[in-house]
Amino acid sequence: MDKKVRYTDRSREMEKMRIVVAERDNSLRKNLKEMLTQVGYLVVGEADDGMTALKVIRSLQPDIVLVAANLPVLSGFELAGIIEESKLSAVVLMADYGEKDLLCKDGEGWPIPVLVKPFDEVHLFSVLEYSYAAFAKLVSLDSEIHRLKTDLVTRKVVEKAKGILMKTQGLTEEAAFKKMQSQSMKKRTSMKKIAEAVITAYEVSK
Repeated sequence: MDKKVRYTDRSREMEKMRIVVAERDNSLRKNLKEMLTQVGYLVVGEADDGMTALKVIRSLQPDIVLVAANLPVLSGFELAGIIEESKLSAVVLMADYGEKDLLCKDGEGWPIPVLVKPFDEVHLFSVLEYSYAAFAKLVSLDSEIHRLKTDLVTRKVVEKAKGILMKTQGLTEEAAFKKMQSQSMKKRTSMKKIAEAVITAYEVSK
């Protein structure tokens, strides 16, 4: 089966997936762009050195970045590390066979997917899809953690405000909660802000 046919369905899935290619070799960068475009990726930016690539990435906020290890100015290793640590996008590092020994830090495995040159289309697209799926999962997990932390903070603030209303206005726990809930709906603001206002007013009046 032709490789291009094999990726017909995947091209639909990856349609409009925005990618930046950072490769110092103009010919290879052009070939990569053609390969990616044929299967549905949208190459939104290119760079031939690491520093320019970082500026392009921060400006365009792509879904995936394909980075060559041997970039000048700022190496691909450093650039990939910045992208991964800052969660700017999914990232895949392209390295020559002789560079793979540099992919370990203090005995630990390199956390970023690596394509060892030369690679074929099947390997390229598989690694890109894996990288994006892993990054999307990480972003989703971070979002869920943030939501849970926010919910916990809100719950603590609401509980404190509820206690103040029960103490100062003689309300039951349910009545205190419903009062804040009613104000939240009336003022079209969050329960957290209503609760914070109750706490602030109480502390000022003491």
